[in-house]
Amino acid sequence: ARALAMNPKFIVCDEPVSALDVSIQAQILNLMQDIQDNLDLTYMFITHDLSVVKHMSDNIIVMYLGKVVEYAIKDDIFKDRLHPYTKALLEAIPIPEARDKVERKLLKGEITSPINPKKGCRFASRCDYATKLCFEKDPEMMETMQNHFVSCHHVIEINGL
Repeated sequence: ARALAMNPKFIVCDEPVSALDVSIQAQILNLMQDIQDNLDLTYMFITHDLSVVKHMSDNIIVMYLGKVVEYAIKDDIFKDRLHPYTKALLEAIPIPEARDKVERKLLKGEITSPINPKKGCRFASRCDYATKLCFEKDPEMMETMQNHFVSCHHVIEINGL
């Protein structure tokens, strides 16, 4: 309510439903969508809950240790994820049906220090595709498909683009 008092067009929502019961989360998210539609708002929704991301987002930015690794519309992220971290992140989503067994790929390696990161790609120490270049140079964001951007030196060869 305080965020709406000044009639903003843009609201940053940092984990707005993370501490709530699932049924309450759904009610709050639906209320937020109604408010968004009625007041023509844009939300920047920060969360680790991928089901909330899928429900609330039109466009998604995936970050790893403070760096953007992938940006695209929601459907592209969930269907055609391209960055190795985005792939691992979405493969970690629990599947409710026991018969739908999915081969999960666990990330290995050490997490780079978020306080004093080494040069190069922050995901390199955990990436199966990392080469010497990844440890030396930070990858630049590039458009790999229309409105789908990825920050990875090897995204084209990894995904056969």
